[in-house]
Amino acid sequence: MTSTLSLDAAANASFHSTRRRRGFWPILALLAALAALFCLAPSARAADTPEGHARWMGALEGSDAHLKGASILYDFTFSDGEVSVAKSAGVHREVQVFKTTPLGKGLVLSGDPAGPIPELAGAVLEKHLVRHFKIKLPSGATLELRPTILWLSWLHYAFFFGIILLAGNELARHKKWATYTLYFVFPIVLIPLWMHAGFDGLFRWTKLYSAIFGAAVFTLYRHNGLDRFKWMGAAVAGILAINIFEAVTQDYASGHLANYLNAAAGVLNIVTISWWTGIKRDENKPHDMLWPGMTAFWIIAYDAWNITFVYLNFPTTIFYTVAVVVAPTLAALFIKKGTWMQARAYTLAIYMMYIFSFKALAEQYLGLHLALPLPRNEGIAMTMALISVGLNLVYAILYFTWKFTGRAPARLEVGQHPSVI
Repeated sequence: MTSTLSLDAAANASFHSTRRRRGFWPILALLAALAALFCLAPSARAADTPEGHARWMGALEGSDAHLKGASILYDFTFSDGEVSVAKSAGVHREVQVFKTTPLGKGLVLSGDPAGPIPELAGAVLEKHLVRHFKIKLPSGATLELRPTILWLSWLHYAFFFGIILLAGNELARHKKWATYTLYFVFPIVLIPLWMHAGFDGLFRWTKLYSAIFGAAVFTLYRHNGLDRFKWMGAAVAGILAINIFEAVTQDYASGHLANYLNAAAGVLNIVTISWWTGIKRDENKPHDMLWPGMTAFWIIAYDAWNITFVYLNFPTTIFYTVAVVVAPTLAALFIKKGTWMQARAYTLAIYMMYIFSFKALAEQYLGLHLALPLPRNEGIAMTMALISVGLNLVYAILYFTWKFTGRAPARLEVGQHPSVI
Protein backbone atom coordinates (compact mmCIF):
# COMPACT_ATOMS: atom_id res chain seq x y z
CA MET A 1 0.00 0.00 0.00
CA THR A 2 2.79 2.41 0.95
CA SER A 3 4.60 1.67 -2.30
CA THR A 4 1.43 2.32 -4.31
CA LEU A 5 0.86 5.62 -2.54
CA SER A 6 4.45 6.65 -3.18
CA LEU A 7 4.12 5.86 -6.87
CA ASP A 8 0.89 7.82 -7.04
CA ALA A 9 2.48 10.79 -5.31
CA ALA A 10 5.49 10.66 -7.62
CA ALA A 11 3.26 10.46 -10.69
CA ASN A 12 1.15 13.34 -9.43
CA ALA A 13 4.24 15.47 -8.76
CA SER A 14 5.60 14.63 -12.21
CA PHE A 15 2.27 15.59 -13.79
CA HIS A 16 2.18 18.96 -12.04
CA SER A 17 5.85 19.61 -12.83
CA THR A 18 5.21 18.87 -16.53
CA ARG A 19 2.10 21.01 -16.44
CA ARG A 20 4.05 23.94 -14.97
CA ARG A 21 6.77 23.57 -17.62
CA ARG A 22 4.21 23.46 -20.39
CA GLY A 23 2.51 26.52 -18.94
CA PHE A 24 5.52 28.66 -19.80
CA TRP A 25 5.58 27.76 -23.50
CA PRO A 26 2.50 29.81 -24.57
CA ILE A 27 3.97 32.84 -22.79
CA LEU A 28 7.38 32.39 -24.41
CA ALA A 29 5.76 31.81 -27.81
CA LEU A 30 3.70 34.99 -27.48
CA LEU A 31 6.75 37.01 -26.47
CA ALA A 32 8.74 35.62 -29.41
CA ALA A 33 5.89 36.34 -31.83
CA LEU A 34 5.54 39.89 -30.55
CA ALA A 35 9.28 40.51 -30.87
CA ALA A 36 9.23 39.14 -34.43
CA LEU A 37 6.30 41.36 -35.35
CA PHE A 38 8.13 44.39 -33.97
CA CYS A 39 11.03 43.57 -36.27
CA LEU A 40 8.74 43.04 -39.26
CA ALA A 41 6.72 46.20 -38.62
CA PRO A 42 8.69 48.32 -41.12
CA SER A 43 7.44 46.09 -43.94
CA ALA A 44 3.90 47.45 -43.46
CA ARG A 45 4.02 49.97 -46.29
CA ALA A 46 1.66 52.39 -47.95
CA ALA A 47 2.31 54.34 -51.15
CA ASP A 48 3.09 58.08 -51.15
CA THR A 49 3.50 58.28 -47.39
CA PRO A 50 6.52 59.03 -45.17
CA GLU A 51 8.71 55.92 -45.16
CA GLY A 52 5.71 53.96 -46.42
CA HIS A 53 3.61 54.46 -43.26
CA ALA A 54 0.26 56.21 -43.60
CA ARG A 55 -0.45 56.92 -39.93
CA TRP A 56 1.87 58.71 -37.52
CA MET A 57 1.28 59.91 -33.97
CA GLY A 58 2.95 62.17 -31.47
CA ALA A 59 2.06 63.61 -28.09
CA LEU A 60 3.04 66.57 -25.96
CA GLU A 61 3.05 66.19 -22.20
CA GLY A 62 3.99 68.20 -19.16
CA SER A 63 5.35 71.68 -19.77
CA ASP A 64 5.18 71.24 -23.56
CA ALA A 65 1.43 70.60 -23.45
CA HIS A 66 0.58 73.75 -21.46
CA LEU A 67 -2.46 71.94 -20.08
CA LYS A 68 -1.46 71.80 -16.41
CA GLY A 69 -0.10 68.26 -16.69
CA ALA A 70 -2.47 66.75 -19.26
CA SER A 71 -1.40 65.61 -22.73
CA ILE A 72 -2.11 66.62 -26.33
CA LEU A 73 -2.28 63.94 -29.03
CA TYR A 74 -1.57 64.66 -32.71
CA ASP A 75 -2.78 61.95 -35.11
CA PHE A 76 -1.45 62.28 -38.71
CA THR A 77 -2.93 60.33 -41.65
CA PHE A 78 -1.04 60.81 -44.95
CA SER A 79 -2.57 60.24 -48.40
CA ASP A 80 -1.94 61.56 -51.94
CA GLY A 81 0.11 64.62 -51.09
CA GLU A 82 -2.04 65.60 -48.11
CA VAL A 83 -2.18 64.90 -44.42
CA SER A 84 -5.23 64.99 -42.18
CA VAL A 85 -4.29 65.91 -38.63
CA ALA A 86 -6.55 65.24 -35.65
CA LYS A 87 -5.56 67.10 -32.49
CA SER A 88 -7.00 65.87 -29.17
CA ALA A 89 -6.57 68.21 -26.21
CA GLY A 90 -8.68 67.88 -23.11
CA VAL A 91 -12.27 67.30 -24.20
CA HIS A 92 -11.70 68.90 -27.62
CA ARG A 93 -10.79 67.33 -30.95
CA GLU A 94 -9.84 69.48 -33.94
CA VAL A 95 -9.16 68.28 -37.50
CA GLN A 96 -7.35 70.12 -40.29
CA VAL A 97 -6.01 69.02 -43.68
CA PHE A 98 -2.59 70.22 -44.89
CA LYS A 99 -0.77 69.90 -48.19
CA THR A 100 2.62 68.17 -48.03
CA THR A 101 5.70 69.16 -50.03
CA PRO A 102 9.00 67.21 -49.95
CA LEU A 103 11.97 69.09 -48.49
CA GLY A 104 15.14 67.06 -48.42
CA LYS A 105 14.38 64.02 -46.30
CA GLY A 106 11.44 65.75 -44.66
CA LEU A 107 8.14 67.40 -45.51
CA VAL A 108 6.65 70.86 -45.31
CA LEU A 109 3.02 71.28 -44.28
CA SER A 110 1.02 74.11 -45.84
CA GLY A 111 -2.47 75.07 -44.75
CA ASP A 112 -4.69 77.81 -43.38
CA PRO A 113 -2.87 79.57 -40.50
CA ALA A 114 -6.29 80.61 -39.20
CA GLY A 115 -7.48 76.99 -39.13
CA PRO A 116 -8.19 74.89 -36.04
CA ILE A 117 -4.55 73.70 -35.78
CA PRO A 118 -2.60 76.85 -36.69
CA GLU A 119 0.66 75.73 -35.10
CA LEU A 120 1.16 73.22 -37.95
CA ALA A 121 0.66 75.70 -40.81
CA GLY A 122 4.10 75.94 -42.41
CA ALA A 123 5.54 73.33 -40.06
CA VAL A 124 8.51 71.24 -41.22
CA LEU A 125 8.72 67.51 -40.55
CA GLU A 126 12.43 67.00 -40.05
CA LYS A 127 13.83 63.50 -40.45
CA HIS A 128 15.56 62.54 -37.22
CA LEU A 129 16.06 58.78 -37.23
CA VAL A 130 14.46 55.82 -38.98
CA ARG A 131 10.69 56.08 -38.39
CA HIS A 132 11.17 59.28 -36.44
CA PHE A 133 10.27 62.85 -37.44
CA LYS A 134 10.40 66.02 -35.37
CA ILE A 135 8.39 69.22 -35.68
CA LYS A 136 9.46 72.45 -33.99
CA LEU A 137 6.27 74.21 -32.89
CA PRO A 138 5.89 77.99 -32.51
CA SER A 139 5.55 77.52 -28.75
CA GLY A 140 9.10 76.18 -28.64
CA ALA A 141 7.98 72.61 -27.96
CA THR A 142 9.18 69.71 -30.11
CA LEU A 143 6.58 67.25 -31.38
CA GLU A 144 8.06 63.84 -32.12
CA LEU A 145 6.19 61.66 -34.62
CA ARG A 146 6.44 57.91 -35.02
CA PRO A 147 4.33 55.53 -37.11
CA THR A 148 1.54 53.50 -35.58
CA ILE A 149 0.24 50.19 -36.90
CA LEU A 150 -3.26 49.36 -35.74
CA TRP A 151 -3.11 45.57 -35.76
CA LEU A 152 0.25 45.62 -34.00
CA SER A 153 -1.15 48.01 -31.41
CA TRP A 154 -4.02 45.62 -30.70
CA LEU A 155 -1.61 42.69 -30.41
CA HIS A 156 0.50 44.66 -27.99
CA TYR A 157 -2.64 45.53 -26.04
CA ALA A 158 -3.54 41.84 -25.67
CA PHE A 159 0.01 41.11 -24.50
CA PHE A 160 -0.14 44.02 -22.06
CA PHE A 161 -3.46 42.96 -20.55
CA GLY A 162 -2.85 39.21 -20.38
CA ILE A 163 0.84 38.96 -19.58
CA ILE A 164 1.93 42.26 -18.04
CA LEU A 165 -1.15 42.93 -15.88
CA LEU A 166 -2.99 39.68 -15.12
CA ALA A 167 0.05 37.41 -15.06
CA GLY A 168 2.16 40.14 -13.43
CA ASN A 169 -0.36 40.51 -10.60
CA GLU A 170 -0.47 36.75 -10.03
CA LEU A 171 3.33 36.57 -10.06
CA ALA A 172 3.50 39.35 -7.46
CA ARG A 173 0.89 37.55 -5.34
CA HIS A 174 2.55 34.15 -5.34
CA LYS A 175 6.31 34.83 -5.58
CA LYS A 176 7.88 36.92 -2.85
CA TRP A 177 11.11 37.42 -4.82
CA ALA A 178 9.12 38.82 -7.74
CA THR A 179 7.28 41.25 -5.48
CA TYR A 180 10.49 42.64 -4.00
CA THR A 181 12.12 42.84 -7.42
CA LEU A 182 9.17 44.70 -8.93
CA TYR A 183 8.52 47.22 -6.18
CA PHE A 184 11.89 47.68 -4.45
CA VAL A 185 14.63 46.97 -7.01
CA PHE A 186 13.17 48.14 -10.34
CA PRO A 187 12.15 51.61 -9.09
CA ILE A 188 15.82 52.33 -8.38
CA VAL A 189 17.77 50.53 -11.11
CA LEU A 190 15.43 51.66 -13.92
CA ILE A 191 15.68 55.39 -13.16
CA PRO A 192 18.33 55.96 -15.89
CA LEU A 193 16.01 54.32 -18.44
CA TRP A 194 12.94 56.24 -17.27
CA MET A 195 14.82 59.53 -17.60
CA HIS A 196 14.75 58.91 -21.38
CA ALA A 197 11.00 58.28 -21.52
CA GLY A 198 10.26 61.91 -22.30
CA PHE A 199 7.88 62.48 -19.38
CA ASP A 200 8.67 65.82 -17.79
CA GLY A 201 5.25 66.46 -16.25
CA LEU A 202 5.16 66.42 -12.45
CA PHE A 203 1.88 64.48 -12.48
CA ARG A 204 3.36 61.49 -14.33
CA TRP A 205 6.38 61.20 -12.02
CA THR A 206 4.26 61.71 -8.91
CA LYS A 207 1.85 59.03 -10.10
CA LEU A 208 4.73 56.66 -10.86
CA TYR A 209 6.29 56.79 -7.41
CA SER A 210 3.05 57.10 -5.45
CA ALA A 211 1.87 53.89 -7.17
CA ILE A 212 5.18 52.17 -6.40
CA PHE A 213 5.02 53.38 -2.80
CA GLY A 214 1.56 51.87 -2.36
CA ALA A 215 2.64 48.53 -3.80
CA ALA A 216 5.76 48.53 -1.60
CA VAL A 217 3.76 49.26 1.57
CA PHE A 218 1.29 46.49 0.79
CA THR A 219 4.18 44.10 0.23
CA LEU A 220 5.59 44.97 3.66
CA TYR A 221 2.08 44.48 5.08
CA ARG A 222 1.91 40.99 3.60
CA HIS A 223 5.43 39.76 4.35
CA ASN A 224 7.15 41.96 6.93
CA GLY A 225 4.79 42.32 9.87
CA LEU A 226 3.10 45.65 9.16
CA ASP A 227 -0.23 43.88 9.56
CA ARG A 228 0.21 43.80 13.33
CA PHE A 229 -0.28 47.57 13.54
CA LYS A 230 -3.94 48.56 13.83
CA TRP A 231 -3.33 51.91 12.18
CA MET A 232 -2.27 50.20 8.95
CA GLY A 233 -5.91 49.85 7.88
CA ALA A 234 -6.30 53.62 7.95
CA ALA A 235 -2.94 53.99 6.16
CA VAL A 236 -4.09 51.69 3.34
CA ALA A 237 -7.32 53.67 2.96
CA GLY A 238 -5.26 56.87 3.07
CA ILE A 239 -3.02 55.68 0.22
CA LEU A 240 -6.12 54.98 -1.86
CA ALA A 241 -7.64 58.37 -1.02
CA ILE A 242 -4.42 60.23 -1.85
CA ASN A 243 -4.16 58.39 -5.16
CA ILE A 244 -7.69 59.49 -6.08
CA PHE A 245 -7.12 63.04 -4.82
CA GLU A 246 -4.05 63.46 -7.06
CA ALA A 247 -6.26 62.87 -10.07
CA VAL A 248 -9.03 65.10 -8.67
CA THR A 249 -6.62 68.03 -8.54
CA GLN A 250 -5.59 67.35 -12.14
CA ASP A 251 -9.23 67.33 -13.26
CA TYR A 252 -9.99 70.50 -11.34
CA ALA A 253 -7.01 72.28 -12.90
CA SER A 254 -8.15 71.42 -16.44
CA GLY A 255 -11.03 73.88 -16.26
CA HIS A 256 -13.75 72.16 -18.33
CA LEU A 257 -17.24 71.25 -17.10
CA ALA A 258 -16.71 67.54 -17.74
CA ASN A 259 -13.51 67.68 -15.67
CA TYR A 260 -15.28 69.47 -12.83
CA LEU A 261 -18.03 66.84 -12.80
CA ASN A 262 -15.50 64.04 -12.74
CA ALA A 263 -13.54 65.79 -9.98
CA ALA A 264 -16.75 65.82 -7.94
CA ALA A 265 -17.18 62.10 -8.64
CA GLY A 266 -13.65 61.52 -7.31
CA VAL A 267 -14.43 63.40 -4.11
CA LEU A 268 -17.58 61.28 -3.61
CA ASN A 269 -15.50 58.17 -4.23
CA ILE A 270 -13.08 59.23 -1.48
CA VAL A 271 -15.71 59.99 1.17
CA THR A 272 -17.47 56.65 0.65
CA ILE A 273 -14.38 54.54 1.37
CA SER A 274 -15.37 52.30 4.28
CA TRP A 275 -14.50 49.32 6.49
CA TRP A 276 -10.75 49.96 6.46
CA THR A 277 -10.67 48.67 10.04
CA GLY A 278 -11.42 45.23 8.56
CA ILE A 279 -8.30 45.16 6.38
CA LYS A 280 -6.21 42.14 7.33
CA ARG A 281 -3.52 39.73 6.22
CA ASP A 282 -4.67 36.33 5.05
CA GLU A 283 -2.89 33.74 7.19
CA ASN A 284 -3.04 31.25 4.33
CA LYS A 285 -0.54 31.45 1.49
CA PRO A 286 0.12 33.57 -0.49
CA HIS A 287 -0.80 35.87 2.44
CA ASP A 288 -2.86 38.37 0.48
CA MET A 289 -3.88 41.68 1.97
CA LEU A 290 -7.67 41.46 2.23
CA TRP A 291 -10.22 44.26 2.41
CA PRO A 292 -13.44 42.35 3.10
CA GLY A 293 -15.63 45.46 3.32
CA MET A 294 -14.93 46.68 -0.24
CA THR A 295 -18.22 46.58 -2.17
CA ALA A 296 -18.67 45.75 -5.85
CA PHE A 297 -20.78 48.90 -6.35
CA TRP A 298 -17.99 51.13 -4.98
CA ILE A 299 -15.43 49.42 -7.22
CA ILE A 300 -17.61 49.93 -10.32
CA ALA A 301 -18.14 53.60 -9.42
CA TYR A 302 -14.38 53.95 -8.96
CA ASP A 303 -13.74 52.29 -12.33
CA ALA A 304 -16.11 54.71 -14.09
CA TRP A 305 -14.42 57.69 -12.44
CA ASN A 306 -10.90 56.50 -13.25
CA ILE A 307 -11.59 55.68 -16.91
CA THR A 308 -13.28 59.06 -17.35
CA PHE A 309 -10.34 60.85 -15.75
CA VAL A 310 -7.84 59.37 -18.18
CA TYR A 311 -10.14 59.92 -21.19
CA LEU A 312 -10.37 63.59 -20.29
CA ASN A 313 -6.68 64.12 -19.60
CA PHE A 314 -4.51 61.54 -21.38
CA PRO A 315 -5.90 60.57 -24.81
CA THR A 316 -2.92 58.36 -25.67
CA THR A 317 -3.41 55.96 -22.75
CA ILE A 318 -7.18 55.55 -22.40
CA PHE A 319 -7.30 51.96 -23.71
CA TYR A 320 -4.44 50.97 -21.42
CA THR A 321 -6.23 52.53 -18.48
CA VAL A 322 -9.31 50.41 -19.19
CA ALA A 323 -7.07 47.34 -18.94
CA VAL A 324 -5.45 48.57 -15.72
CA VAL A 325 -8.85 49.29 -14.19
CA VAL A 326 -10.49 46.04 -15.31
CA ALA A 327 -7.62 43.75 -14.23
CA PRO A 328 -7.95 44.26 -10.44
CA THR A 329 -11.75 44.18 -10.71
CA LEU A 330 -11.54 40.76 -12.38
CA ALA A 331 -9.04 39.65 -9.73
CA ALA A 332 -11.43 40.68 -6.92
CA LEU A 333 -14.55 39.22 -8.51
CA PHE A 334 -13.25 35.97 -9.96
CA ILE A 335 -9.78 35.09 -8.62
CA LYS A 336 -9.91 35.94 -4.92
CA LYS A 337 -12.44 38.11 -3.14
CA GLY A 338 -11.16 40.89 -0.96
CA THR A 339 -7.97 41.44 -2.96
CA TRP A 340 -9.11 44.44 -5.04
CA MET A 341 -6.99 47.03 -3.22
CA GLN A 342 -3.88 44.86 -3.37
CA ALA A 343 -4.44 44.03 -7.04
CA ARG A 344 -5.15 47.69 -7.82
CA ALA A 345 -1.88 48.79 -6.23
CA TYR A 346 0.17 46.02 -7.83
CA THR A 347 -1.24 46.45 -11.35
CA LEU A 348 -1.10 50.27 -11.20
CA ALA A 349 2.57 50.19 -10.18
CA ILE A 350 3.33 47.62 -12.90
CA TYR A 351 1.50 49.79 -15.44
CA MET A 352 3.32 52.99 -14.52
CA MET A 353 6.71 51.28 -14.62
CA TYR A 354 5.79 49.61 -17.90
CA ILE A 355 4.73 52.78 -19.72
CA PHE A 356 7.89 54.59 -18.60
CA SER A 357 10.05 51.66 -19.74
CA PHE A 358 8.06 50.94 -22.89
CA LYS A 359 8.01 54.57 -24.01
CA ALA A 360 11.78 54.76 -23.59
CA LEU A 361 12.38 51.47 -25.42
CA ALA A 362 9.61 51.09 -28.01
CA GLU A 363 9.42 54.69 -29.12
CA GLN A 364 13.09 55.60 -28.83
CA TYR A 365 14.61 52.40 -30.22
CA LEU A 366 11.89 50.55 -32.16
CA GLY A 367 10.50 53.76 -33.62
CA LEU A 368 6.83 52.88 -33.09
CA HIS A 369 3.96 54.64 -31.38
CA LEU A 370 1.61 51.87 -30.21
CA ALA A 371 -1.43 53.91 -29.21
CA LEU A 372 -5.15 53.19 -29.45
CA PRO A 373 -6.83 56.57 -29.07
CA LEU A 374 -10.55 56.57 -28.35
CA PRO A 375 -12.68 58.93 -30.53
CA ARG A 376 -12.99 62.25 -28.75
CA ASN A 377 -15.60 64.96 -28.65
CA GLU A 378 -17.37 67.02 -26.01
CA GLY A 379 -20.47 64.84 -26.20
CA ILE A 380 -18.55 61.65 -25.32
CA ALA A 381 -16.63 63.51 -22.62
CA MET A 382 -19.81 64.88 -21.02
CA THR A 383 -21.59 61.51 -21.23
CA MET A 384 -18.70 59.76 -19.50
CA ALA A 385 -18.50 62.47 -16.84
CA LEU A 386 -22.24 62.25 -16.15
CA ILE A 387 -22.04 58.46 -15.82
CA SER A 388 -19.07 58.83 -13.49
CA VAL A 389 -20.66 61.42 -11.22
CA GLY A 390 -24.05 59.68 -11.43
CA LEU A 391 -22.75 56.31 -10.24
CA ASN A 392 -20.75 57.89 -7.45
CA LEU A 393 -23.65 60.12 -6.38
CA VAL A 394 -26.12 57.22 -6.25
CA TYR A 395 -23.64 55.16 -4.24
CA ALA A 396 -22.95 58.08 -1.88
CA ILE A 397 -26.70 58.63 -1.28
CA LEU A 398 -27.25 54.94 -0.51
CA TYR A 399 -24.10 54.74 1.60
CA PHE A 400 -24.85 57.77 3.77
CA THR A 401 -28.52 56.78 4.06
CA TRP A 402 -27.37 53.51 5.57
CA LYS A 403 -24.68 55.23 7.62
CA PHE A 404 -27.04 57.69 9.31
CA THR A 405 -30.39 55.87 9.30
CA GLY A 406 -29.48 52.21 9.13
CA ARG A 407 -31.68 51.71 6.05
CA ALA A 408 -30.07 50.06 3.01
CA PRO A 409 -31.26 48.12 -0.06
CA ALA A 410 -31.98 44.51 0.81
CA ARG A 411 -30.03 43.06 -2.10
CA LEU A 412 -27.39 45.71 -2.68
CA GLU A 413 -24.21 46.11 -0.67
CA VAL A 414 -23.34 49.72 0.14
CA GLY A 415 -21.12 49.04 3.13
CA GLN A 416 -23.61 47.57 5.58
CA HIS A 417 -21.68 44.29 5.91
CA PRO A 418 -17.98 43.87 6.68
CA SER A 419 -17.49 40.94 4.29
CA VAL A 420 -18.81 41.44 0.77
CA ILE A 421 -16.02 41.12 -1.78
